[in-house]
Amino acid sequence: MKGTKKLLWCLAIVAMTISCQSSGKQSKTKGQNEPSVAEREAKPTINMAAYFDAALNGGIEVVQNAIKDGVDIEARNENGYTALMLAAYNGHHHIIKLLLENGAKIDAVDGLNRSALMFASTGPFAPAVEVLIKAGADVNAIDSHENWTPVMFAAGEGQLEVIKLLVANGADLTKLDTDGESALDFATANGHAETVKYLQAQLK
Repeated sequence: MKGTKKLLWCLAIVAMTISCQSSGKQSKTKGQNEPSVAEREAKPTINMAAYFDAALNGGIEVVQNAIKDGVDIEARNENGYTALMLAAYNGHHHIIKLLLENGAKIDAVDGLNRSALMFASTGPFAPAVEVLIKAGADVNAIDSHENWTPVMFAAGEGQLEVIKLLVANGADLTKLDTDGESALDFATANGHAETVKYLQAQLK
């Protein structure tokens, strides 16, 4: 189906752009806002590239140290993702919890209006999804690309346990994307038989 093909293509792009940010390069800013020597000595220098890479790949100690040194929790990498989004993408629930405990905004979104919950819902990351939901993530959030919801992302990837969590917390299975497709359509088009069976039962 048209919508599900777009979903998989979009997810591939997301994976590619996120991985590209992990090159380890650290940007340097020059100009009139450059901190003075005293300011540099007073505040530790944080390697933001390493911080984002750690959030993405599960390096909790690096994230902890960055927080201790005063990192801006809402800072974004070159692709517009926060550390919370990156941690959610790979399901690092311990890092997600750490970031939330230190002020990360649960409702922060990227350029396509996609939240951390949407990213976590694409993989087998039920613990991460649970942490995000308990923190107040909107299970019926809609992106600005195709009107996809977290449960649509999960259904397109056949993430049944994630879907069950979302449904148990109020996910609306009747929502349709811009192509008129539902979560059930996403699962059906991608051949996720068990997911289809579950969704059909929920819609009766």
